[in-house]
Amino acid sequence: MEINSVKKINIFYRIRKIWNNIKIFKKLDLYIIYSFIIPFFGIFFLTFVIFIIQFLWSKMNELSDKDISIFIIIKFIFCFGICTIPLITIISILLSTIITFGELSENGELTVIKSSGISLFRIMLPIFWITMILSIGLYLFSDFIIPKAEIKIKELGYKIIYTYPSLKLKEGVINNIGENFFINIEKKFKNNYFYKVIIFFYDDYSNINTIFSKKCNIIFNKKNKFIQLKLINGFIYKENNEKNKKYIPNYYIVNFNTLIKNFKFPYFSFEEIKNMNDDYKYKKTTELIKKIKFLKKKKNHININKINKIKLEIYKKLTFPITCIIMFFIGAPLGAIVKKGGIGYPTIIALTIYSLYYIILTITKNKVEKEEIIPWIGIWIPNFVLLLFSIFITNKSIMNDS
Repeated sequence: MEINSVKKINIFYRIRKIWNNIKIFKKLDLYIIYSFIIPFFGIFFLTFVIFIIQFLWSKMNELSDKDISIFIIIKFIFCFGICTIPLITIISILLSTIITFGELSENGELTVIKSSGISLFRIMLPIFWITMILSIGLYLFSDFIIPKAEIKIKELGYKIIYTYPSLKLKEGVINNIGENFFINIEKKFKNNYFYKVIIFFYDDYSNINTIFSKKCNIIFNKKNKFIQLKLINGFIYKENNEKNKKYIPNYYIVNFNTLIKNFKFPYFSFEEIKNMNDDYKYKKTTELIKKIKFLKKKKNHININKINKIKLEIYKKLTFPITCIIMFFIGAPLGAIVKKGGIGYPTIIALTIYSLYYIILTITKNKVEKEEIIPWIGIWIPNFVLLLFSIFITNKSIMNDS
């Protein structure tokens, strides 16, 4: 009887000890999660605002003095912001983990926790699960939400550009602003006025027409959906290759003081954009895989280029979530090593790592687009480099503990 009583007491103490440990770990996990969540959302919001301001600053000259609806501008900015969320999430996870573990280490809390027998990996566990959830959410976001935002940006871009053609037209180069319509301008002024203009276009008989004009004003007719050109002081050169009209000369030149020309507005609707050559940007992963299978049946060089671009888009959707996880495994041990909290020092470290990642990603992406390397190698190289660095920094953190 006494032996059974002792066993019962031992079992009771074990259960109580386990329960106490659970309560301790629960409090510890909640404290670490709280220490991570606050800086994460602050950094995410701040980075989002910085991206938006940088975008507005780059477009300020083009959008100023234009009677563009503020509603369209807000929608354009909102859609642009949606498309930047993967990059913002990556840098937010990196910086917030460095800050969290840097502060824990700087305040001596990390040392106290480790001295109680809790390993660094166990301390990292709650934030790891948060990172996993964010990564899965980021993939779903990239697959379902961002394609719709990309389509909306394309639509709004065409609305703005063809309402204000001067946004698209560049000085000293041949610009294409419509179907079979090309224009070269020497100088552009406000309100869609241009100086010394050369225009090339094709008529219904595929004849080349050339217009030289000293001044030009481009107006978009919203009601009838065409672009109207008011040309002043110039001449038009027109070819004539119509059949059964031998009495007409092969070409003629007409001088004019004022000439009005209308051209069809090349507006793309929602459905038309989805069926464009670069429609791979607006599709989900399952749709992209189906398209690859379809293109592989028709083997030619053009389809191989398209397949590479589609594969690049698929890998982009897959790599960003993986990058988030790797950034976590860089930030947590790095914060424990540097023992610096706050914003200043961790921000410098995070921006250095992120900049190197973004530079490598841009270089390899360009290599893939030029067909110098295959898509999966090009898009996974940045993550492979980060993975090696995360292994190195984690190993160094473990060695410091020992």
